[in-house]
Amino acid sequence: MAGRVTGKWTKGAALALAVAMTAGCSAQTGFGVLLGNGESTAAMSDGRPKDATTLKEQGAGQAARENAQPEDAELAAFQPKEDKEAGIADERAAAASVKLEKPTTGTTHFSAKQGDKLIALTFDDGPDHRYTPEILEILKASGAKATFFMVGTQLKKYPDTVKQIVADGHGVGNHTYHHANLAKLNENEIKQEIKTTDALFREAVGFVPHLVRAPYGSVSDVLKTVVRDNNRELVGWTVDTMDWDGATVTAMRGNVNKNARPGGIVLMHSFGSKHLRNTVKLLPLIIKDLRAKGYTFVTVDELLAAKAQNKKAAQAQGKKMG
Repeated sequence: MAGRVTGKWTKGAALALAVAMTAGCSAQTGFGVLLGNGESTAAMSDGRPKDATTLKEQGAGQAARENAQPEDAELAAFQPKEDKEAGIADERAAAASVKLEKPTTGTTHFSAKQGDKLIALTFDDGPDHRYTPEILEILKASGAKATFFMVGTQLKKYPDTVKQIVADGHGVGNHTYHHANLAKLNENEIKQEIKTTDALFREAVGFVPHLVRAPYGSVSDVLKTVVRDNNRELVGWTVDTMDWDGATVTAMRGNVNKNARPGGIVLMHSFGSKHLRNTVKLLPLIIKDLRAKGYTFVTVDELLAAKAQNKKAAQAQGKKMG
């Protein structure tokens, strides 16, 4: 189990990296969430219930009518079940030796001042045609930037939505093709999951993102090596809103406000759960709340660039003092 941390996700639980834009120095707090290029060694937590995204109609009246949407079949099919894994594994292993192409993003020109409070909003598992467009409208209306970690099976269905995400100035990242538990896969299988989604990104928007997020936050030493050796960056989060698990808007809002930190990364979803109506309701509230606290919303790429800039400034300051 080396290189992997297991445990149930809890409200407010964080795998944290803080890019603290404070007087002349950078600081990390908690556990590392930006893995890759040898910068952090902490693994992301596993333990999300396997049936978290399985659609089951429940209740009666309005609740049942809301659940009985055409998208339900798509949602029910989204989460790979154990009885499908053998077939998927055969598909992944089709290539004897898988090679990843070099990412064509990763150099972001972003300047942050000392003292800036930066935070990144992120959305997993999309795109779709139900919640993702609503989220994009809210972000556009508020002038906030975000990063979308997309699953290949969804990206393949909605390439125009991916194009809109990029056109609106948001960041994108690879969230595997099958929403696979990468900690259970070997090197070639991991590469195949990433490579297949890379190809869809290139087809849709003309580039390959360098950011990778592991489904379920499930990480192995093999995955970290693949990411590092292929010039990718493995991204976790510092605040899990628990939107996938049906958390109320009030609970999620309190969670974000309590646990937001400079350099933080907030995890939400734009597909993959039947509870995401609350995510749409939550988004404008936390944008308002965090702005009132002085936060600026940036993409994960911009957050990384600010971290690198801050580290460089701290090193220069150290040399002067030495």
